[in-house]
Amino acid sequence: MNAAELYIDAMGRADGTLRKALDGLSLEEIRSQPAGAGSNPIGWLVWHLSRGRASIAAGITGTDSVWESGGWAARFGMEGEVPRFEPANVHTFDPKSPETLVGFFSEATEKVYGAVRGLSDEDLEREVPTRPGRPPAPISSRLAMSLFDNIQHIGQVAYLRGLIRDQGWF
Repeated sequence: MNAAELYIDAMGRADGTLRKALDGLSLEEIRSQPAGAGSNPIGWLVWHLSRGRASIAAGITGTDSVWESGGWAARFGMEGEVPRFEPANVHTFDPKSPETLVGFFSEATEKVYGAVRGLSDEDLEREVPTRPGRPPAPISSRLAMSLFDNIQHIGQVAYLRGLIRDQGWF
């Protein structure tokens, strides 16, 4: 197993937990902030990690992000400049519906897996764009950051589901 295959395997395992944690949640539940005002709701966490995946896939392939090309910006009502969400305004994020949120997650995941699948160890050292104003970074670095960020956020989603549904592990 090379590094690209390891990434897909680890993310796939985490994604199974995420799909399980999202299963059956209502719009109100994915919007709620059970940890208090200023805390990240489930909807924002899933959107955030999906945006990261879409960005990485676009950087690797040299194409537009599925956020724009797939029409997701319009579906979320965020065409143009996407707001920077912080504790003071994260409650304003609107996932629109569980289906919209999971649809974006699924398409971004498909794109990043497709972009990563088959990369060689040499490919992983190729530099790709990051955020505006930041220098390019090797694909390997972008994937490592994505893996770290996604596993952390998926654990948060599972935990929040337990708080919202007043239950332990599902």
